[in-house]
Amino acid sequence: MKNIIILLILLPLLSMASNNNQASKVVVGDYVPDVPLTKIVSYDGNTRSAKLSDYKNDLLILDFMNTSCSSCIEGLIKKDHLQKEFGDRIHILAVVGGEGYLKGTLQRENETFIRKYLTNKKGYLSKHNVQIPWVVENSLLNQYFPHKVVSHLVWIYKGKLVAITEQDYVSRENIQYILDGNKNDWPLKDDFLPAMDLTVPMVYQDRSKFQSRLKRYSVVSGLFQDGVFVKSGVVRDSINDFRRDYIINLPIINAYLSKYLIVNENSNLVEPSHIILEVNDPSKYLRKENAADYNYEYRKRTYICYEGLTPDTLQTEKQAAERVINDLDNLLGLHGRFEKRKMKCLALYRIDNLKNITSKNNNHENLSEMDTPEIHIKNDELSSLVWKMNQFYGNPPVFDETGFTGKVNMSFSLKSWKDISALQEILKGYGLNLKQVDREVEVFVLTENTFNNRDR
Repeated sequence: MKNIIILLILLPLLSMASNNNQASKVVVGDYVPDVPLTKIVSYDGNTRSAKLSDYKNDLLILDFMNTSCSSCIEGLIKKDHLQKEFGDRIHILAVVGGEGYLKGTLQRENETFIRKYLTNKKGYLSKHNVQIPWVVENSLLNQYFPHKVVSHLVWIYKGKLVAITEQDYVSRENIQYILDGNKNDWPLKDDFLPAMDLTVPMVYQDRSKFQSRLKRYSVVSGLFQDGVFVKSGVVRDSINDFRRDYIINLPIINAYLSKYLIVNENSNLVEPSHIILEVNDPSKYLRKENAADYNYEYRKRTYICYEGLTPDTLQTEKQAAERVINDLDNLLGLHGRFEKRKMKCLALYRIDNLKNITSKNNNHENLSEMDTPEIHIKNDELSSLVWKMNQFYGNPPVFDETGFTGKVNMSFSLKSWKDISALQEILKGYGLNLKQVDREVEVFVLTENTFNNRDR
């Protein structure tokens, strides 16, 4: 009898111990548990320990990432500048080892790995003097702040979770906004929204309401499906002989281009300089250079979902893609197509032999920074300069006519990649001529049905 009593007492204790092994998710508005940070690796390779409560009077930003995420690593340069600007008022920590999104990283990106990574003098972060500390081998943080997609930013101010965002929300203005004690209304980054079942139509049709068999429908939703990855594909219903094409979370232009790649049997991507928008508001279709809006807002404004159901007549993929393009035209009030047009372009020529800018570095590594206002092209090809100019809608198409195949080093200041006249003057100093030429170019044209012909 005594043994039974002891067992009954132990069972609740065992249950409590089991529950304590799994930390509960922290939500915005909660005070954050005092998690021990037993291993914080500094840029110089030294390791120290701390607790979350050590930052309770300040703003703490945890940047969950992994070393294979290039955009995460690049983003640390901006965060390091902000850390140095605000000093002890904020603390930014990179956190690696997220078992929730990449199995095995907790073991692979351990203290030894990160120490070597940070102290590599030839590494990207070392060359940019990034001094952000890294939290390693901490599974508890990933349990409190689960995620699937990096970079995943957790904002903790005075011990309370105040935001979970994407990377581009880390800015001087937003940091100051939180430090001033303001309550934000930023969208919550949530990687665990209900999954979309792509085997089930987005539009449910009760076919009993129809006197005859439903033969076809197509629909476009202008609502960005947050938490759902970009998807495009086909589902076939062999029983009812239906084919369902779908596009989930693509910008309108990308939706067209994804189908034209099939129609034209062309794998080349269309650069923004080769896109012509005959529309009333270009911001509905493309993001402007140095746009102040966040990626989340851009996605909500420009992304669509499409679904088309049609009898499966064993049509070719090209025929099916043409039907989707026709649906997009009709449903969106647009006309998207490829045309060859004679237009003003730019061609890059050599004025001299370029010895003054030719790189002496024989390895393949480049450290080019192409974002304005400070441009640094290091051990890179001139084609990278031409590629960058082509990435901005409104720029004329640019072609590399230099015939130069070596690597170059160039550094200059430029307010905007769309300031062609300023760029022309800069390039002259490097022995290059950016000359206006007339060319016939294949471009993608998107026209709104309501667009005034006189404005074209």
